[in-house]
Amino acid sequence: MSRSNVTKMLVRLVVDDAGQDLIEYALLSGFIGLGGFVVFSELGDQMGTAYDGWIAAVYAASGDTPPPSSP
Repeated sequence: MSRSNVTKMLVRLVVDDAGQDLIEYALLSGFIGLGGFVVFSELGDQMGTAYDGWIAAVYAASGDTPPPSSP
């Protein structure tokens, strides 16, 4: 390959934007997925703590003892 052919190929590679949308959508969905994972992981822990508190309050109000927790 001559130098001019390589230069033309590099210029065409830089100028051509075919497939750019696909890459942008892939990056966007990757960021959204990562953000969702982080948010839902933290939210799940907080919801578990809230439910445990509600269950303890219900048992305390009814005068019963809660069943042993499973591992």
